Formats: sequence, C-alpha cells, structure tokens
Amino acid sequence: MNTLFKKQFFMQSCVLIISFALLGAGLTKAFSSFFVEQKKDLLIEQSQKIAKTFKQAYFLEGRYGLLALQNEIEILEEYINASFVFIDNENTVKIMSKDIDSKWYNKKIDYEKILKTSKNDKYYEIQGTMDGIFEEPMLSIGRPMTINEVYIGTIFINTPVTDLFLTVEKAYQIIVLFTIFAIIGAFILVYLFSKKISLPLIEINNAAKVMANGDFKKRIYINSKDEIGQLANVLNDMAKSLDEQEKRRREFISNISHDIRSPLTSMKGFLQAIIDGTIPEEKKEKYINIVLEETERLTVLANNILDINRLEDIDSQDNSISFDINELIRRIIISFEARVVNKNLDIKISFAEKETFVYADLEKIQRVVYNLIDNAIKFTEANKSITITTTIKSNKVFVSIKDEGPGISLEDQKRIFDRFYKADYSRGKDKKGSGLGLSIVREFILSQGETIELKSELNKGSEFIFTLTKFE
Repeated sequence: MNTLFKKQFFMQSCVLIISFALLGAGLTKAFSSFFVEQKKDLLIEQSQKIAKTFKQAYFLEGRYGLLALQNEIEILEEYINASFVFIDNENTVKIMSKDIDSKWYNKKIDYEKILKTSKNDKYYEIQGTMDGIFEEPMLSIGRPMTINEVYIGTIFINTPVTDLFLTVEKAYQIIVLFTIFAIIGAFILVYLFSKKISLPLIEINNAAKVMANGDFKKRIYINSKDEIGQLANVLNDMAKSLDEQEKRRREFISNISHDIRSPLTSMKGFLQAIIDGTIPEEKKEKYINIVLEETERLTVLANNILDINRLEDIDSQDNSISFDINELIRRIIISFEARVVNKNLDIKISFAEKETFVYADLEKIQRVVYNLIDNAIKFTEANKSITITTTIKSNKVFVSIKDEGPGISLEDQKRIFDRFYKADYSRGKDKKGSGLGLSIVREFILSQGETIELKSELNKGSEFIFTLTKFE
C-alpha cells in the first residue's frame, strides 16, 4: 500500500509541476506582450500629442514651430524614458535628444514609406538598431507630420528594448518566486492528501488480510462518508455477516454432530447386543426396527445436508412447468396418512378452485409443501387439526399451512429460516430433524421469485403462507 501512496504522490506532483510550469510560461508571455504593447501604446499616444503640438506651434511661431516642439520633447524625455529625433523633409535633423549619437545626422528617411503613411496621419514601427545607429535594440515609433497635407518631417520616439525586458524579467522573477512557494505549498497539500487517502486504504487492506485468515471480528474504524468510508462500512457489514455465519456454522456442526452421534451410538449398542446374544430372540425384531428407524433418521439428515449443498449452487436453468397445486397437496397429504391416523389429526382442506394451475418448478414446490406439512404434523399434538388452504389474488396463488402446535416465539421467528438454526423448543419433539427443513423451504421459494411468510404466536400454533404464480 505504500506503493500506492508513492504512485499517487508522484502522479499528483508531476501534474502540479507541469501545471505550474505551463502557467508560469503563459504568464511570462502574457506579461511580456502586455508591457511591450503598453510601452508601444504610450509612444504612439505621445507621438500624437507631439504632432498636435507641432501643428499648433506652426501657426503661432512660423513654419516649424521648433521651439514649442523642443520644449515638449524635453518634458517628455524624463516622463516616458525615451529619446526624440525630428528630421525635416530635407533629411535635416532639427531636434535631437542629447544622448543620441550623431549618426542620426546622416540618417536617410524612407520617403516612400513616409508618404504612404502620412496620407492618413499614421505611424510606423521600427524595432532594432536602425542599421547600427543605436548600440542596443530599440523600439522606435516614427510619425510623419503634415501641415495642410504637406509633409513637413518625421518625429521619432525611441525607447530601449532592454528596459522593457528588464521590466518583464522583474515580473518573471516575481512569478517564479510565487510559483516556487505555491509548488512547495502544493507539495505539502498533496502529501497530506495522499496520506489521507492511503492510510485508510492501508487499514482496509490490513483488515481484509485478517478477515481472509478467518478472523471476522476485525472491524475498520474510518470516520468518512466518501467512497472509502462506504467501502469500510461494506467490509464491516461483510465481516459481521461472515462472523454470524461462522457462529451458525459452528452451531450447526455441533447440532449435526449431536444428531449423528445419538443414532450411531444407539445403533451400535443395539447391533452389538444382538451379536452378543444379550437380546432375546423374540425381541430382536423390535430392536432391528429401532435400528432401521435410526437409519432412516440418518438418511433424512444426509438428504437435508445434500439439499443445503445444492442451494449453494442453484441451477440457473428454468425447470418451471404448469401443474395443479391442489392435486400436489392431495398427493402429499396421502403420503402422510399413517402418521395422521396415528395421531388422530383432522386435516382440513379448502381450495379456492377445483383446479388451480400454477407455473413453477414442480420438484422444488413438492419439497416445500412436503416439509411444511411434515413440520405441521410433527409439532401438532394428537387429536388436533391442521388447515391447508389456497386463495387467489390477481395472478398469485397463496398457499397456507396452519397447525395447532406450540407456536414460535418472536425471537425464534427472526432466525427460523436460517439454514444453521434449530429452535430449542423443537429439540424434544423433532427427533429426526436437523434444523434445515425451513431453510430449504425458503431458498426454494425465493429461487422461484416468490415469497414466504410466517405468522405464529406461542401456544396458538403457526401458519406458513407462500405464493406461487398462477398459470393462465
């Protein structure tokens, strides 16, 4: 599970590093473009103001108004950190900032470009050293100036590109600094978050290993409502269920051991007595019949265990057919005739219709009815009655088997259908039972997509009601 933590931490860290790297690169590019464009817009704006000032001075002070233009330039030099050059239409430098090299005096202006742009009183942009006039790259804005549509000259505003890059570099340093702090903080959060996820998974993994070794008392304590918390709750519920099943399994084995040991002990004793000759000849038949009864008891027990084993792997094949449930009940009652007569029981039958056809697995429903009637006869005292009825509601047939036995307590009713449960009150009367009959009944009914219900009160008998699908 530590591997999971390392993988998660590594993957999230890579995502963070890539994300911050892309963000830093994007911000650097954005800031670079922003500062350059901002500076460019400032130069363009100032060139417009200078052109306007020049036009006003021209009408007030003569042909060029150079004095006003000179004053405007001197004011702006410090304000926008730029140098100025004004060249007239005869390629003569009339005004130049003090820090500009004298090479400007020999600068040749591209009149063709100037005339093209001067018609709309626009500007043109130059980046570079202007053929070596500047020692470092410059951003220059050249704006032609006209009076009455006559070209007078061009004003150049120049600012070092390195200054712009220094500004961008400072912004970049700030970005890098904050990015480093953000990455460090993000790494801490990723570490804590990865731990928060991996630690519960480690606990779940360790608990699963304990459960895999057969210890179902282990519980996982995770105070979370997310998927991990839900997984922990599912495992806890599973462990609880497996623990209960393990208890029932041990209880079942204990009961089965008792139920097997008792008849085997009895059979062994009687057979040994017959072999030794300690039993008189006239009583041998009696004891042989007892051995035979015990053999039948073991046979029933073995069949029930086999049925339980079948329930673990119920065949998905649909064996349903249509048959008359009334006729099935009649045949099963007849098979119990000897026991019914022996206990002088009154079997009351009430069918909703003369013939009631249902659609189900005949073999399983036959076993369900047999087990329920067998239980009813077994726990009903002599000279009392058993009532079997069928009723129809919509497309469902309700089969009821009601006895006048001792009834079942509310506590026992909760577990009466459990496959490893046998109520204590039945042990004295259920000589041949294994506590598996009702479990088989429920499983067979559920496998048909039907329901079974128990109604019982102590000393008032029990009623089992199950449903079947009516065949139309």
